[in-house]
Amino acid sequence: MGVDYFMRLEKILEEQGEIACILAVYEKNLGNATQIVLKEGEDVLLPQSIDSTLRAIASYYALHLRLLRRKQQKLLNTKYYVPLPLHRNLLLFPVKTRVPKVKNDSSTSYINYLHVKKVDTSKDAIHLHNGRIIPSLNTSATLRKRYHQASLCSRLYEEDHHSGGYVKESTVDYGAPATKEDIDTLKRELLYLRGMLNGFLKTKE
Repeated sequence: MGVDYFMRLEKILEEQGEIACILAVYEKNLGNATQIVLKEGEDVLLPQSIDSTLRAIASYYALHLRLLRRKQQKLLNTKYYVPLPLHRNLLLFPVKTRVPKVKNDSSTSYINYLHVKKVDTSKDAIHLHNGRIIPSLNTSATLRKRYHQASLCSRLYEEDHHSGGYVKESTVDYGAPATKEDIDTLKRELLYLRGMLNGFLKTKE
């Protein structure tokens, strides 16, 4: 992956707003390429495959794409085509949008769940808030399943990041009784700490 390409993608993420979808396309004189559709409807064409683009975006957010997919597979109890929560403004779910011309080309594009206006299962298409309509080659049942998985992933992501990683002293009411959500969050944190401690102790043996 060229440095120029990564810098261009980084500029898109930093300066040009939110991504509405990332499409796998074939472009004349470029071949296999990626079309990024931004929130306002602007298109940006990148001369790289969609897989390379996804890895670059994950790297920008300090995430390992393979490990993220593995985590999502466990959370959703499914092996393939999982949604990818890359950022609080970028939750991608996979949709088949083209027929590959070459064996190793991907047929899959990625839609930002947060920018979906509606899923039209009668026409197998996804309508975005910016007015774009993305036709899908998936069946209506598969399309509903992928959107439902993204919805579930969105709720799980919000639960894990509801505090934004910070707790402001002035907003904490220590006299209030603990809610079920507080207890569940504490359980997850304790399990995480226990796992880290066990791993540390094993390395000392």
